[in-house]
Amino acid sequence: MERTWTSSGGDRASEPGEFFATYRPDNAVIAEARTTFSTWLAQAAPGSRVGDEMVVVLSELLANAFRASRDDHSAVSVRAWIDGDLALEVTNPANAAFDPGAHWDYDDPLRPGGRGLVIVESLVDDLAIAPPDDTGPLRVRCQRRL
Repeated sequence: MERTWTSSGGDRASEPGEFFATYRPDNAVIAEARTTFSTWLAQAAPGSRVGDEMVVVLSELLANAFRASRDDHSAVSVRAWIDGDLALEVTNPANAAFDPGAHWDYDDPLRPGGRGLVIVESLVDDLAIAPPDDTGPLRVRCQRRL
């Protein structure tokens, strides 16, 4: 899976039928985010069998975004839309901590860090990470066939 892409520098405009929410970086709001996203997905893609898995994906991406936030005042945004596939994007403000040189040995059970992205990769069809630059935030986008 390709893990990085170049951000175009702007947020997509929210359109009818899309999910958009912002959350303060606090793990206590993850349960609320899961419920809200699950409700939206059930309405946007009735009968879809990927809802539970994508709620887990959202949880992992939010936990990572919150951990990377440098302060409690920067809102993390979540956007989702259906364009044939389900797309989910979590955006952290430009001041997010990110180490582009980090290369994790996912097979090492004693390695530092969690396994959130490993879980996410196993549940989605495509995962891309746009590291922050001077003008843009850290974005993680994934897609899943419905």
